[in-house]
Amino acid sequence: MNAIKVETIVNEVMAQAIPALRPLLGRRVELIALQAEQPPAKRITLDEFLTHRLVPPHGVRLSLEHMERAIEKSAAGGTD
Repeated sequence: MNAIKVETIVNEVMAQAIPALRPLLGRRVELIALQAEQPPAKRITLDEFLTHRLVPPHGVRLSLEHMERAIEKSAAGGTD
């Protein structure tokens, strides 16, 4: 975990950026910033995955018919 410790006097700019510091305006403080832990990746079920609509790249037009043909060709062992 990364940490940064800074001793400073709270000024107006800092109080505007971090409103919780306003009561400490003009006072010497020690600020400590700790790197937040990454939240675990959200796991979804297969059903949730299948209900999300896939978006083709910009400029690529796909219809349901195109997708069905590709699935049928793949199931039949076709490669072209």
